[in-house]
Amino acid sequence: MKQLSDKEAKKYGIHTVHHEMDNGELRFRLVSDHGSSYIMTKSTEHNGWQKSHVHYQKQEFYLVEKGVVFIALLIDHEVQIKKLCENDSMLIPLGVPHNVKLSDDAILHTIKYGTTDEDWNGCEELDGLLSDIKSDLFTGNRGGCL
Repeated sequence: MKQLSDKEAKKYGIHTVHHEMDNGELRFRLVSDHGSSYIMTKSTEHNGWQKSHVHYQKQEFYLVEKGVVFIALLIDHEVQIKKLCENDSMLIPLGVPHNVKLSDDAILHTIKYGTTDEDWNGCEELDGLLSDIKSDLFTGNRGGCL
């Protein structure tokens, strides 16, 4: 087996992008020119909600490796919170605004696919509704997982 360098991977339309997000998460991305991507997100001690958003063309699939992940969905102007634990997964339906919050020790894998077009649309309505929910609801192991 031959290991490919980053330069060689770029010949095949693959590159990496890594960020420390505003909410403290660390994101490590493997991105293709045809619009799909893989993201490993590692939480830190200062996690908060991500930015609420919706996709109309791009599928988004989550898999929890470690810790607990809360997925907020905005359906008919009401927030539904799903709790995902280790080995749980979820495909976000197209057109459903959503947001994600990781526990302090979480590792989340995300796969995005479906279009080369930019398909990230902010959702202030969900951000506002989440700011009204008490943060202590998302600590510890309250309630069952998905």
